[in-house]
Amino acid sequence: MSNLAAIAPRPIRISPRVRAAVGFRVRENLSIANAAEKAGLSRNGFAKALKRAVVQDLIREEQERMARDVDHLRAVVRLRAMEVARDILETGSENAKLRVIDLLLREGKAATEVNVSVDARQTDRGGYEYVRPGQRLVEVLEPESASGAA
Repeated sequence: MSNLAAIAPRPIRISPRVRAAVGFRVRENLSIANAAEKAGLSRNGFAKALKRAVVQDLIREEQERMARDVDHLRAVVRLRAMEVARDILETGSENAKLRVIDLLLREGKAATEVNVSVDARQTDRGGYEYVRPGQRLVEVLEPESASGAA
């Protein structure tokens, strides 16, 4: 019986320029042509490289890395916002404290306030009337004056 060990295939290399172009494409959202130009590649060469499976894997890895970076940045910004809110609660005016408390209770979601403005000076109280579907609207017209008829 032969004792042959399986030889692991050599990993497929990706050139530094293609790696750089992928980074520009994912991180800076550049077009294929602009990413290739910035990395020192031709557009056709980069487009051909994008069809390779290893380059597609590299793109997915770069996108996942970028998503993790964004999540980390979001956590840092949230921490800084909490520090600022704490400072306002300790030293701010009463109005500012109330606004911060409201914002924290809503967890940063937009307020669902509705402001309605009605002009109280209106003399004509008529106006809009809702007519349900299938319902008929009857208008009562004032009779024309008799002076116009001869």
